[in-house]
Amino acid sequence: MKLIKRLDKLVVCEDSLTFREAMEVIGRGSLQIAIIVDQDDNLTGILTDGDVRRALLLGASLGDFAYAAINREPTCVLDDSPDRARMAAARNEVNQIILGSIGAPPLGVYVSEAKSTDSEMPPVLLMAGGKGVRLRPLTLDTPKPLIEVAGTPILHRVLTALSSSGFTKVFVSINYLGDQIEKSIGDGNEFGLEVEYVREQEPMGTAGSIGLLPDFATFQDLLVMNADLLAEIDFSGLLKEHRTSKNDFTVAVREHVTPVPFGVIRMNNGIVAGVQEKPNYSDLVSAGIYCLSSNLASLITNGPLDMPDLINSAISNGRRVGAFPIHRSWIDIGSHGDLERANLMLKGKS
Repeated sequence: MKLIKRLDKLVVCEDSLTFREAMEVIGRGSLQIAIIVDQDDNLTGILTDGDVRRALLLGASLGDFAYAAINREPTCVLDDSPDRARMAAARNEVNQIILGSIGAPPLGVYVSEAKSTDSEMPPVLLMAGGKGVRLRPLTLDTPKPLIEVAGTPILHRVLTALSSSGFTKVFVSINYLGDQIEKSIGDGNEFGLEVEYVREQEPMGTAGSIGLLPDFATFQDLLVMNADLLAEIDFSGLLKEHRTSKNDFTVAVREHVTPVPFGVIRMNNGIVAGVQEKPNYSDLVSAGIYCLSSNLASLITNGPLDMPDLINSAISNGRRVGAFPIHRSWIDIGSHGDLERANLMLKGKS
């Protein structure tokens, strides 16, 4: 266990704390935890990345107050002993141990230094065959995954993120201007990856090329991801959720807020029961990232197939389909507006 004593990036007061604010703290500290204190800086609990995901799955919005989701009984140790922290982590099956106690200022946090090994990471299938019609004229001569964002092709950023997360084997499904993609990334050695290509002879939809993979039925799992996404996602967490929940299919989801620019009338038996001025409606939508178990192979057709149809087929066939909310930065480069936002976001981080 590693002891972190500098907590300024991890501590946040619970007063009026929203899930969005908590996630900013969790992401800022890079330890998957926010340490919650009261106005006197005394420990009142913790929030982890997993706590926020569970709340979102139960219907919470990122703008909601996080009070009810705070873990009021975090695992704590009172003395500065890595061995005690390690035993407490093993006994309670947690990765973070607070040095201190509820009602007193936190003195530090122990975090597990265990890392996922390459052997635990499944193969990846990147969907890179689309024409990128909404990005024309940029995509008339360049495949969308090779459009540059802040000076670097989108696909190169995706491959770098996968390599940094411990993945080693990547299949890239190509069709439109696929020769440019092959020339750009080659065998993947530049990214520390082993890359093979799946060549679509016809447009295969958002899931059909899974059926073109060699030996998909022999994989334990497969990560499927659109090749035009810029997303900060805990891939290890997604895989852990998929396996520990014994899902056959896990869909990464994100919150989408739809504002209504009018007063919404509530009716009851023909009578106006109330009015809500310009409400926002929150939904969970697919983030274009999926984890599939190989026992779904029998549901994969030999032709074009879209991911929503595969998901619905899995559900109708009694397979377990779970969700994994992501709540950090996510941009699907589908339009010129998306491309502009991505450029601004990444230039701001450079």
